[in-house]
Amino acid sequence: MQNHTHTARRERNLLFVAATFLLVGTLTLAIPNPSATAEQETQFPISTLLLAVAIWTLSFTTAHLFLNRRLPQRDPLLLPVGALLTGWSLLFIARLASNFLLRQAIWLLVSIAVFLSITRLSRDLRWLRRFRYTWLFGGLALLALTLLLGVNPSGYGQRLWLGTWGVYFQPSEPLKLLMVVYLASYLAERKELLISERQKIGRWRLPPLAYVGPLLTMFGLTMVLLAWQQDLGAAMLFFFTFLAMLYLATGQWEYVVIGLALFAVAGLAGYRLSARVALRVDGWLDPWPEAADRAFQIVQSLLAFGAGGVFGQGLGLGDPTYIPAVHTDFVFAAIGEEFGLAGTLIVVVLYGLLLFRGFRVAARSTRPFERFLAAGLTAGVIQAWVIMAGNVKLAPIAGVTLPFVSYGGSSLLTSFIGLGLLIHVSGGKSQAASQVPLPFLRLTLVLSTTLALLAVTCGYWAVVRAEPLRARDDNPRRVLYEQRIVRGRILDRDGIVLADVQVADEGVVTRRYLVPEAAPAVGYASLRYGTGGIETTFDAELRGEADRSAWQAAWEELLHRPPQGRDVQLTLDASLQTQAQRSLEGQAGAVVLLDASSGEILALASSPTFDPQDLDETWEELAQDPAAPLVNRATQGLYQPGVALQTIVVAEALNEGLTTLSAPTVNATATIPVNGTLLGCNEPDLEPRTLAQAYGGACPAPFADLGEQLGVAGLEAAIEHWALTTTPPWLEIPTEADDWAEWASQNRATLSNTPALRSEAIGQGQLTVSPLQMALATSTLANRGKMTAPRLALGVEDVEGDWQESPSTGKPRVVITPDVARQLLAAWQHHGDNVAAHWGAAVAGKDQPPHAWFLGIAPADAPRYVVAVLLEHQADPRLAVEVGSSLLEAASLY
Repeated sequence: MQNHTHTARRERNLLFVAATFLLVGTLTLAIPNPSATAEQETQFPISTLLLAVAIWTLSFTTAHLFLNRRLPQRDPLLLPVGALLTGWSLLFIARLASNFLLRQAIWLLVSIAVFLSITRLSRDLRWLRRFRYTWLFGGLALLALTLLLGVNPSGYGQRLWLGTWGVYFQPSEPLKLLMVVYLASYLAERKELLISERQKIGRWRLPPLAYVGPLLTMFGLTMVLLAWQQDLGAAMLFFFTFLAMLYLATGQWEYVVIGLALFAVAGLAGYRLSARVALRVDGWLDPWPEAADRAFQIVQSLLAFGAGGVFGQGLGLGDPTYIPAVHTDFVFAAIGEEFGLAGTLIVVVLYGLLLFRGFRVAARSTRPFERFLAAGLTAGVIQAWVIMAGNVKLAPIAGVTLPFVSYGGSSLLTSFIGLGLLIHVSGGKSQAASQVPLPFLRLTLVLSTTLALLAVTCGYWAVVRAEPLRARDDNPRRVLYEQRIVRGRILDRDGIVLADVQVADEGVVTRRYLVPEAAPAVGYASLRYGTGGIETTFDAELRGEADRSAWQAAWEELLHRPPQGRDVQLTLDASLQTQAQRSLEGQAGAVVLLDASSGEILALASSPTFDPQDLDETWEELAQDPAAPLVNRATQGLYQPGVALQTIVVAEALNEGLTTLSAPTVNATATIPVNGTLLGCNEPDLEPRTLAQAYGGACPAPFADLGEQLGVAGLEAAIEHWALTTTPPWLEIPTEADDWAEWASQNRATLSNTPALRSEAIGQGQLTVSPLQMALATSTLANRGKMTAPRLALGVEDVEGDWQESPSTGKPRVVITPDVARQLLAAWQHHGDNVAAHWGAAVAGKDQPPHAWFLGIAPADAPRYVVAVLLEHQADPRLAVEVGSSLLEAASLY
């Protein structure tokens, strides 16, 4: 009597644990969660869930009380395990397919009623054993009937169900039980004959066909019908259950070897002959190439495990509905996403408990039929392994249900009938625990090893491969996560907002660009195409992920709180940037305006450009546009320097003492043919008498002569000294530079040739430069011979909301003496009273109009602002003069 009380108390306590889990889960789903997205919010009436919970409570309370009276010596763990798994099922059906919740609850009532009926049957189950052929043929008849009248409730796919008016059941589910009953009955009668009457055939000792024939016939008929229907999961389950029971009855490993060999042959034949089998096997071996098509389900399942990690997203906060048929075939993946690796391990442990306790019941049973029946029912754990292994790519997708957990009335009813029979056997007469047959121990070890392998595989996807899975472009969870990040603002130097966000009611965040003219510097942030410009450089800060500790990141992830981005302030001036960009409308080119003393870039324009607000809609057009609007011409465009190189050449000649600006010139107005264009002075009637006048008038001939005087070494030194072949590594956006130095080292013989050297000296050789490089060269003159280090970012907001200055990592570098800088500026022409400038042409391509360069400073008497303007194929340099001068005048008024 004391043992009976102990059993009842243990079962009651474990049922209380299951009830607590169900109650907490119900409250979790019922209470609105502010972190949940619109897609994650529960869509079912709370009353339906409460009714389902009430049905669950009534069902298992009744079952517990009834079993206390009817089977006091039963195993106390079996019913609580079924209760916990069933409660988990109700939570997930409410979560994933709420319209099926009430239907599943009603099936639970029916299943418990049948379960209780089984426990009232006679103790020896003689009626079940006696009519084994009747039960089996009845199940086969139902299975065969699906060939004629079978339907699929979803309206497509394999027709494996019978029913109408919304009530369906799958004949393969009860047939599974009937097959176990048949095998248990047959093996109980023929066990000794199968072992003792074996005949030697070659190296093998096999039983006579008379004994094994009925067994193989019934099993073969079942497999044929299942194969005909292409119900692959059920066929595989039946086969391994048959093999397990045959081994338990005989203890002969030869049967297992032969069976596995037959399975391999049948599997190969199925792969060759059935497109359905081939699809599933291919998806198992390598699903990634077909991730968006035929292997979509398994890939999304693996992404769910990666999203869950160790502790999961939380009930109701994951997105397992991205997986088709998640409530039937992939409910284990849903558990992996919302309960994490911890949840999946608990599920594996629960089925492991059923395995150990079921084989314990079987091994201790004194009646052969009940022993094999309990063993066959316990071997049904193979079904759980098959579907869970398919979810984690440990085995091909089988299409069977997860017992007690997956949605499905026939599956739930079959699971409880099997559980009822197992509990019925456990409550009967048993023998000492020490008398466990060796085959039972071996099979328990094999099956527990497979469960352990399953657990390890779950850990592999949830921990080892979690980050790569989360980062995949085809992971819809990543897109959802990105849509909820409140990206920080991008401001100009005066706090004017250049880029902001708009948050919709459902929490989706949209990037808004309030000054689209700033696109060349600000760049873009797109869920589809990534980031560019400043959006890339400060992506971590703008996303709010910079400087977060691992604990902070884990805490925010636990709370499902998306990062709050931090603001970034640029050196740009919104009005000057807008003016610069608009001045290039209809004209390809670039403008760089900066403060020579600080290196702060005030305007960075490039044309043609793009509107970052419409990037997703226009990306393909922009990417295919031969004008390359996605390229930032100001920092990445490389052009023939032409007249812009004159400052570098004359400065080097002055440094080397080869000439002076007052030196007289000979034939300074001579024109130089380049690609069919004659290059000459800016003004045809100019008569320069000195080098200063020729330099001011942008006459090319004297600089070709200076190139000869400098020689190859001198020209190389000048280009290197002015950093025309190196990119400014400290600037916050991508820059480009020519590899002229490498070309020169490899072609010194060609460069030493006088015509080639003269072409290089006038900026019409191999060397190309960017507008940014020429702006920095100009800043050298305005900054008394020091080349400024450019910067585009002023500061970044920290986690406390305070501004932290973003210092320039580059430092000003002495290039020429202040006296040389003053002399060179003195030779520049004045445009108005406030602007000094140097401009002219650069030929670029045969039969093409030349480029126009404009390099300017302001104020002329106390230089602070510099500008470099490049207009592509603009024969009239006056447009470049107008663009540059207007910007300098506006900057001077700043």
